[in-house]
Amino acid sequence: MSLDSKKIEILAVNAVKDSIVTTDFLDQYIAENDKEPSWDGFVYIYGDIRKTKDTLKGRMPVQVKGKECDDHSNKEISYSMSKADLVNYLNDGGCILFVVYIGNNGLTRKIYYSILTPIKLRQLLVGVNKTKAIHLKEFPSDKNQKTTIFFNGFQNCQKQASFTNGKLYSIEELEKKDVLENIVIPFSGVGIDDPQKALINNEVYLYAKIKGSNIPQPLEIIPQNIHTQQVIEADITINNKKYYSEYALIKSANETCLCIGESLKIYFYKEKSPAKLKYKSADKVRILAKDLEFMLAYLNEGYFKIGNANFPFDYSGMDTSNFDKKFEYARLLNAKEIVEMLDKLGCEEDINLKELNPENLNNLNCLIKSFVKNEPIYAPNDELPPVICINVGPLSFAVIAVKENKDKSYRLLNFFSNSIHVAVENPNNKKEMIPVSQYCILHKEELLTLNNLDYSVLLPSFKNIENNAITYEKANWFLLDLTRACDESKGERKEKILNTCLEFSQWLEQSPDEDLDKNIKKLNALQVIKRKRNFDKNEIRTLYSIAEDTTICEDCRVGAYVLLGQQTAAEIHFEKLSKDQQKNFKTYPIYHFWNNGEKK
Repeated sequence: MSLDSKKIEILAVNAVKDSIVTTDFLDQYIAENDKEPSWDGFVYIYGDIRKTKDTLKGRMPVQVKGKECDDHSNKEISYSMSKADLVNYLNDGGCILFVVYIGNNGLTRKIYYSILTPIKLRQLLVGVNKTKAIHLKEFPSDKNQKTTIFFNGFQNCQKQASFTNGKLYSIEELEKKDVLENIVIPFSGVGIDDPQKALINNEVYLYAKIKGSNIPQPLEIIPQNIHTQQVIEADITINNKKYYSEYALIKSANETCLCIGESLKIYFYKEKSPAKLKYKSADKVRILAKDLEFMLAYLNEGYFKIGNANFPFDYSGMDTSNFDKKFEYARLLNAKEIVEMLDKLGCEEDINLKELNPENLNNLNCLIKSFVKNEPIYAPNDELPPVICINVGPLSFAVIAVKENKDKSYRLLNFFSNSIHVAVENPNNKKEMIPVSQYCILHKEELLTLNNLDYSVLLPSFKNIENNAITYEKANWFLLDLTRACDESKGERKEKILNTCLEFSQWLEQSPDEDLDKNIKKLNALQVIKRKRNFDKNEIRTLYSIAEDTTICEDCRVGAYVLLGQQTAAEIHFEKLSKDQQKNFKTYPIYHFWNNGEKK
């Protein structure tokens, strides 16, 4: 026999009241047959177990609904609420909605809840005509978890109270306005021994700290399916061989994921089901070589250790039908050969095997034969030039091709660790060839793209030849190419190129003035410095001495004014140059600092 609505309401309210009574920091004032239009009462929240007036934090409005239902197995339910009730909750600053399932003619009860904060209510009300389905979760039995729900809900309702009608911003909008300082997730509760677990299992909101404001701005997004990630330092070993020095733990409400390297994930579930192991081969060869070696050792030995903790291999938790050991060992050998080749060429970057076309794969095999297996390569159709660039996907390597006695057979050598003879014609004596550094053949494009470029050998190569006006001029042009490359590079490469520019400019400053114009040396040294820091007083004085010297060529004076930031003066002297001189000046790296009001 079904219960009437009055009995259902009384049983529902009593269930909530009884549940609140067991807590230490909450008091309930919830009436049966309450006549208020949208509320049934309040839960008072205290900051002390004594529950005195001076420890009262505030009160949270509550609404209790009852429903006759014998099925209490669900952890989440939905319940339809009228738009009018939701609007009332919003105008009042939020509330906690309880829905109680009454079963077995009133003998069993299960409580579900939803914290209806202003931000959530605003989202729920979008496009609503008359009613809206509200999603609720089961109310916990632990008294500290109950209190945490109220502490956290009350805190968020307070923070959002003044934003019931104002515009809510996204992170992207605040970043675009350049007003975002940071993002915080406030959380309040009791008896929390694991903060990560508390964040995962409770409802949280994001608040933005806005420049010039002390009031946290709630964001329009409500995080769902929250997980936390923690990187933990620990040695991971098999048979005393160390494979990794850290691992990651990713926790969500229902599972914990143990991440070893980038390919192996072991999932442990909240419900006591078996752990599940997933291995996904990496596409990048350095990662593949490391992770696959570990995985094969794990399979063979049947365990790995994190510190002193042993993790046995559980075949029931992994489908190994598509993991052919013989094939994987061959793949591991190939990956190790590629890594060895990259290391021998001094390349720190990685190769994504999925990005390689047939030509790239052929080039890769040629490099492995030369630098790992020490075997010759063959060029059946073409005569190879002494220096070539070999491309493997986005990577590029400069190598020396040394022809052997056999026809079409070559040995490849690293361009940056082997010497070749390079010479230029003496313009004053056409029959004389002047030896120069082999790196004179590199220009901006190669300096930006070569992945085996060794910056430490560049300057010594220029220093080790017999220097004169011609070799110093070549070195100066190389410095300009380095500087151009610096302006177009990023990150670590930019830093390395800039430091190399500084070394070159300091060396060239010491060259004889009869071999290289002293003003050009000074300007090039100072334009490198300007890329690293602001000028000091002596450096500014040097630039003014060049700019104001009427005996110095006009393009040097223009350069000095440009470095000083004297744009008007630079333009006046620029107009005195011929058309060809103006065209040439725009190709110099010092033009990087030219400012005509337009972004170059």
